[in-house]
Amino acid sequence: MLKISGTAQDAVDAALRLADQPAARNVFTSRADARARAEAAAADATAERPPYRGVPTCIKDNVDIVGEVTTAGTKILAKNPPAAKDAPIAARLKRAGFINLGRTNMTEFAFAAVGTNPHYGTPRNPAFIDDRIPGGSSSGAAVAVALGIVPAAIGSDTGGSVRIPAALCGITGFKPTFGTITNQGTYPLAASVDTLGVLARSVADCAAMFDVIRDQPGAGRPQVPSRARLAVIGNYVRKGLDGAVAAAVDAACALLSDAGLELVPLDLPEIDEIPELHKNGTMVMFEGYQALKDIVPGHEAECDPRIVARILAGGKITQDTYAAIMRRRAELQASVAQRLANYDAYLMPATAITAPLIASVQDQDAFLATNALLLRNATVGNFMGHCAISLPCQPRGGAPVGLSLSMTGGKDDALLALAESAERILERRK
Repeated sequence: MLKISGTAQDAVDAALRLADQPAARNVFTSRADARARAEAAAADATAERPPYRGVPTCIKDNVDIVGEVTTAGTKILAKNPPAAKDAPIAARLKRAGFINLGRTNMTEFAFAAVGTNPHYGTPRNPAFIDDRIPGGSSSGAAVAVALGIVPAAIGSDTGGSVRIPAALCGITGFKPTFGTITNQGTYPLAASVDTLGVLARSVADCAAMFDVIRDQPGAGRPQVPSRARLAVIGNYVRKGLDGAVAAAVDAACALLSDAGLELVPLDLPEIDEIPELHKNGTMVMFEGYQALKDIVPGHEAECDPRIVARILAGGKITQDTYAAIMRRRAELQASVAQRLANYDAYLMPATAITAPLIASVQDQDAFLATNALLLRNATVGNFMGHCAISLPCQPRGGAPVGLSLSMTGGKDDALLALAESAERILERRK
């Protein structure tokens, strides 16, 4: 659980020492050591005991923190004035006693899932001895949790940006239902899907932090059905799976079935339509261009060329094309909800591949191909408006693999309760 055993100062000092290790290089775009130590000293000196007094955390660099510049992983915004106030999510964490160590690295403008950043450096995935991608766009948050610098961190998820790095780094990543947490004070990318989320070492820690940052309190975690019925998606998300991913997910499903959960194979033909619907550009590319059209054009040379190509491509998508996508999206959402009505949740691989070498994605074509493959599965939850969580499911000693557990929108508490049960079962893996 998110508790410290000693003083807040001891907890913060220990976290900052871990942040100084070579493995943590490029995790932060800026550190707040002095502020964190001052807040820890103040926490120890007062009789007040908020629920998470002195627990270190970190916040993605697209969320406003008073007195600091929100750069969203780009040098273009580095000259902006500091934020005049905390984003609501940052203020809620502070009131609950969390101490923010700094702003974590991210893909420029949160516009890719690979996790590389030529401006602030790329955090190295700590699950490997060689230099592999951490996944993105919440790259620094995932690595900070994986290294044990913090027990839980804040990320954002527009097309998988919490769950993808969680899956690749071997931790847990939770994307709540769109709209459950205000995006006020968060640098925008795609207004219809931008969602703040949590990366942590366990479902319980994700749930605890979610309860702090959500707009409305939950009604409590419901009891998990004694024989929960889970749909195992067989189409679209199973194409081109890496062998290690397929083996780990199949083994995880076997464990869940052996433990008494009812796993039922199910195709969702609606998701096969997503590539065709996006053949002339995606809804995120359209909305991303609208959010960045007054920022990026004229500054292309200052951007990651692999990111700027995606941003500018969004400017070629017409309003009519976007409107047609959104109309069809609503129809597909309704159809999928009806098809899933008799299931408690659905399962699929969080990503199709394990983390590739950083060197292998430097070429633009390789980068875009890897990015598309990483996004494919995770984006289903954003497109459909669902809540989703990625749980580590790899065999012990294997490359990290994420098992995605999802429910239709608004069932966040039920999902977290079921995910905690599934997590206990998966811990039996060899």
